[in-house]
Amino acid sequence: MGKKEIAEALGMPKDVVLGMPLITMTGNMRVNVENFKSIVSYECQSVRLLTKKGCMEIRGRNLEIEYYDEEQIQVRGIICSIEYIN
Repeated sequence: MGKKEIAEALGMPKDVVLGMPLITMTGNMRVNVENFKSIVSYECQSVRLLTKKGCMEIRGRNLEIEYYDEEQIQVRGIICSIEYIN
């Protein structure tokens, strides 16, 4: 039995058990990403993050990393898109 099946059997959230990124947006002004691994690149129009699912890019204007720790990161600015890059 794999982790996914165990999580389902125990009724646990899959994102927690599998370490998948959990993305929460507040309007188009703020995005919070939990379970990220590292910052790949950081510019005022793009923030790239490495996650267990792969690389993701947050695009927008006037982007700033508001805070981050080993488990989560919060980016603020005018968020235009969030995309996974394979």
